[in-house]
Amino acid sequence: MPSAAGGIACERGARRSNSAKAFVDRASAPGPVTRYGWWVRLIVYNPKGGAAVWRWRLDAALRELRSQGPFTVVATEAADMTRSVRRALETTPGVTQVVACGGDGTVAACAAALDSADVPIGIVPTGTSNVLAYELGMPSHAVRAARALAGPTRSVRFRTWRVNGLPMLLQLGVGFDGLLMWRTPRRVKRALGFLGVVGNALRLGPVFDYPPVRVSGETEDGRGLEVDVTSVLVANARRWSGPQLVVPAADPTDDLVDVLLVSYRNLAELTRFWLSILLPGAPHLKLRYVRHARMRRLTIASSGRAVEAHLDGEPVLRTPLTVEPLGRVTLLGL
Repeated sequence: MPSAAGGIACERGARRSNSAKAFVDRASAPGPVTRYGWWVRLIVYNPKGGAAVWRWRLDAALRELRSQGPFTVVATEAADMTRSVRRALETTPGVTQVVACGGDGTVAACAAALDSADVPIGIVPTGTSNVLAYELGMPSHAVRAARALAGPTRSVRFRTWRVNGLPMLLQLGVGFDGLLMWRTPRRVKRALGFLGVVGNALRLGPVFDYPPVRVSGETEDGRGLEVDVTSVLVANARRWSGPQLVVPAADPTDDLVDVLLVSYRNLAELTRFWLSILLPGAPHLKLRYVRHARMRRLTIASSGRAVEAHLDGEPVLRTPLTVEPLGRVTLLGL
């Protein structure tokens, strides 16, 4: 039964079933290394993630996860998702696996709470875009993803990054993408999901003011880079807002971050870029006002007003920004 502990709504269980099978760690050996035994899971879910119409999938996935073995369930707090996860980890000794039921922000909050601890994170996608689930080959259906976590999985050691002292797992969007996240109310995302974000993009595009920002830093070959643009996409993975490949060369396990430096200056160029991202073959990379750089660290500054940015989908930052390596976290995929 649910109980309250330290301000967090937690549920604990000790049921075990035959569906709690081994998982596979391929990070440290050429072939699979199977670990047998019961896990102790912390199941983290975001009650406000994704469109409300799909809430039944979250409820069904939680039922599936509860049936698989020992667990503690914690709901994230809207004000600070990382704090609620960290508190649950402190009051739940011996956690061997964290399962994030939510979107990319929920997964990022779990990674931040673990702080590079060697505890793998499984993903049950119930958020708006669920980029990390696509990146790791997890089923897009929440219940199927929950069932998949009971079987063999592979471990992927993601490089994490620090942006102005905050951890970044997946992406940093500066410019139009950042403004879009700042100006899309949570209630709209909750009611309409990704369609709500698209609708708001159609409203904001015609009034976007293309604020100039300067990007400087160190590229993969150790050279310096300094360029003026109007939007920046800092990607730690190949996908940005769904299943389509946006930065095909990106590798979340290396020590580099992939940066799209975009210099659109009117509505036609902005529209063409974001429509091209949705198409196969990454045609946006061929646009004359788009440059791709692989970087070891970078700073993003604006000469005028502070420019809006989102971190892993959360509107929490504005320029100036500093991006540098942080640590690593283990994510489970298929």
